[in-house]
Amino acid sequence: MKPSPKQVAARLDELVERCRAAGMNLTPQRTVIYRALLESEDHPSPELLRDRVKQQLPAVSLATIYKTLDVLVELGLAAEVPVTGNTKRYEGNMDGHHHLVCTGCGSVTDTNAPALSKLELPKGLRGFLPKRYSVHVHGLCSTCRSTPPKKEKKSWPKN
Repeated sequence: MKPSPKQVAARLDELVERCRAAGMNLTPQRTVIYRALLESEDHPSPELLRDRVKQQLPAVSLATIYKTLDVLVELGLAAEVPVTGNTKRYEGNMDGHHHLVCTGCGSVTDTNAPALSKLELPKGLRGFLPKRYSVHVHGLCSTCRSTPPKKEKKSWPKN
């Protein structure tokens, strides 16, 4: 869910505070990358984030994007979204919510479904003390559901 401009400004102020508290420099790259992450609703990969900030930061490298994302996660301002596939995905929405993950196109959508937030965690987690949880519901988005399935090519048996 995309935050309002006021919410983005408040979260950027939080970035300033957390960088100072951690003794880190607040670089223009960190600010631009964090803003782009906050304004994203699609849980972007580092590569997609780089493409989005290229106009403001033409010389930004993918390594800078990854390092900045690591810092944002370390500061508690971003999180890696555990989805299937080889590409890492990130989000700046740190409010409690859950995810709808499309197994067709790979899209990830936030949801605040109240029923998911009321799930009771199982007892006996072997001494594990949960602090928060996020549910990831895997299925097909409306676009993928309305697209006819591709016919599979059979490579065998050959007649």
